Amino acid sequence: MTAVRVGMLCMRASLAIFLEGLGLAALAQPADSHLQLDVGIGHEAQSSPVFQLSPEGNILYLDGQQGLRGSHLRTSLQGSANWNWEQGISTALAVEATVKRSPETPDLDFMSVSIQPAIHRPWGTASIGLGLNLLSYDVGGHHFRDSTGIQVDWTQSDGHSLWGVVAEVSSYAHAPEFSDMDAKAASLVVLRQWTDPLPGIDGLDLSAIVAREVNDHGFGDLSNHSAMVTGSLRWTWLGADCSVGHGWRQAIFEDNLFVGETARTDRAVMTDLAAQWSLSATHFIRLEYNAVRNASSTRLYDNNFEQFSVTLRSVW
Repeated sequence: MTAVRVGMLCMRASLAIFLEGLGLAALAQPADSHLQLDVGIGHEAQSSPVFQLSPEGNILYLDGQQGLRGSHLRTSLQGSANWNWEQGISTALAVEATVKRSPETPDLDFMSVSIQPAIHRPWGTASIGLGLNLLSYDVGGHHFRDSTGIQVDWTQSDGHSLWGVVAEVSSYAHAPEFSDMDAKAASLVVLRQWTDPLPGIDGLDLSAIVAREVNDHGFGDLSNHSAMVTGSLRWTWLGADCSVGHGWRQAIFEDNLFVGETARTDRAVMTDLAAQWSLSATHFIRLEYNAVRNASSTRLYDNNFEQFSVTLRSVW
């Protein structure tokens, strides 16, 4: 990721915050800020079918699996700040940068920067907001995608439970060698969260997402509509803050890369387990396991992903 791209993202975010403040009569009052630093190690593995091409160009699947696996070092820095204005209006800025390096398997290297400026105002007993979602990331040591999104959200909270709705339209621009994947996307997310919903349960979160992605070049095998449902529980056990999450996603594509095959359909199941112990008021140790199983009607896209990680987390 070049310094120019990072600088452009920062300038766009700063300009958005400046424009949001125009026309407000009073100077902003600082509300709160948050900074989180994660430094950790982990091991991940991805597997997919082994295949070869016949002289006629057909795919021949072979017994066994191929994939990437290796250990990695990972650092992530997250920061957020909020400012209050007159008439209940507030502005916010969230920034996150992540770097992952795998010395033994460089194809697993990953780096990303995201910036999210937003403005919110009261709307009856709820709140409505408008924001930008700017993301740039590299994969395997090469730039992959820049994403620019506009978000509109609605939230209502009574202190013990929350409803949220987030709509977003995005544009995906890829590096020249991946430009066939340039696309426009739209999504709608519905969130439901409860605090202390049951004895022994600290939190329950549910979400449902529908999305549509249309390839800029009209490639049907790269255009799809999808739906995803997720749920997670949080509780405390033996001095640790524990959580378990589970999700299901289905994506239906308009066409298939291979002539003569039916349109591709992917079904993925996601599982996340985590436990975090406090070392001090600002430092924590976190253990995490993540798994994604993707089963596709086109066997080439079958994939199993697993990751174990240990992270030292500091918050201020």
